[in-house]
Amino acid sequence: MVDLKRIERIGTDALRVHWADGHESLYTWSVLRAACPCAMCRDLKEKPPPALPLEIQPVGRYAVAIRWDDGHATGIFSFDYLRSLCACEACRPTEMDEG
Repeated sequence: MVDLKRIERIGTDALRVHWADGHESLYTWSVLRAACPCAMCRDLKEKPPPALPLEIQPVGRYAVAIRWDDGHATGIFSFDYLRSLCACEACRPTEMDEG
């Protein structure tokens, strides 16, 4: 399990996560809203519209919950799931050479 050190809002555009292992991840709000792991969002055929966060709250020692300005508030982002969404070069899977 990955451990989060702290989170911070970056203006109205993004969330920066500082991980306990020293890594930093930057997520746009639209990426996080589209990646909501709740049952309602997973069942949508279309991705939810972009929204801005109203509140970010810790959920125990394993996740954060984001309450969005579109009224949605049931998605809980575990630290493991959040880290898996990191799109930085260090976190992206490497492609194996074919041939």
